[in-house]
Amino acid sequence: MESYNPEFKLLVAKKAMEARTFAEVAREYDVSICNVKRWMLDYKKYGDVAFEKDGPEIRIRELQKQIADLEEENEILKKAAAIFSKQK
Repeated sequence: MESYNPEFKLLVAKKAMEARTFAEVAREYDVSICNVKRWMLDYKKYGDVAFEKDGPEIRIRELQKQIADLEEENEILKKAAAIFSKQK
């Protein structure tokens, strides 16, 4: 089984996003269509960190922090709305 470096996977994934078919990219880079599909899906899911060591985990932590921040902001807005609705 052949191993590919993260930079190569990222390049192929980005190319697959622009290409008409996975087969086209697979032929150009001499990799299997399955690899092209999987790498593109990973890229769509995790972005530029998809193929870095711990990349998906880093992205998940970033998204969890963003969710927490948005939840906090939402609570603040709810409280503000309650205060303003009582003032009328």
